Amino acid sequence: MWSWVHGCAALVAAHPGLAILVAFAAAIIEAVAVLGILIPGTPILMAVAGAAAVAGLPMAPILVVSIIGAILGDFISFWVGTRYSARLRGVWPFRDRPRLIGRAELFFQRYGSMSVALCRFVPVLRSTVPLVAGMAGMKRSRFLVANVASAFVWAPAHVLPAQFAGLSIERIGAGDWNDAAYAGAGLVAMLALAWYLHRAVRAAR
Repeated sequence: MWSWVHGCAALVAAHPGLAILVAFAAAIIEAVAVLGILIPGTPILMAVAGAAAVAGLPMAPILVVSIIGAILGDFISFWVGTRYSARLRGVWPFRDRPRLIGRAELFFQRYGSMSVALCRFVPVLRSTVPLVAGMAGMKRSRFLVANVASAFVWAPAHVLPAQFAGLSIERIGAGDWNDAAYAGAGLVAMLALAWYLHRAVRAAR
C-alpha cells in the first residue's frame, strides 16, 4: 500500500505538472468497486496534495479534479451495479469474499440514498455501496444528488489537511516558524472536521 503512496508523492515532487492528473486518477480509483479496495486512492490523493503544496502549486485545481473524480468513480460503480446486477456475486472478488457485498447491502438497506453519501467516509464501503445501489435499482436522480453532494464534502476534507501538512513541514524546514504555526493550526482545524465526520458516520452505522 505505502509503496503506491510514496511512489505517487515522489512522482509529483519530481514532476509537479502531473499533480492534477494523479489526483484525478486517485479520486476515481478510490470510488470504483474492486479498484478502491486494492489501491489506496485516498492516501495517494493526500500525498499528492501535500507534495503539490510544497511545490507551490494552487490547491483549487486539485480540489476541482478530486471532486469530479470522486463523482465519476461512484457513478462508474453505480453503472456497473445497474448493468450487471446479480451476476456480480459470481465474479472475483465477490465470489470469494461475499461479505464485501453483504456489508454494503446492510448499509444500503439501513440508510437508503443517504448511504451513498455516508459511505464515502468508510473504507471498503466507499467503493461497494454505490455498486449495491445500482444492483438494488436505485433511481439515478437520487443517486446523483447524494453522489455529487458528498463529493463536495469528501474532497476538501482530505485535500485541505494534506495541503496544510505539506505547508507546515515546508515552513519548518525553511525556519519560518510563524507561517508553520498558521499552517499547523489549519491542519488541526481540518483534522478536527475530519474526525467529526468520521465519528458521525460511525454513530450512524
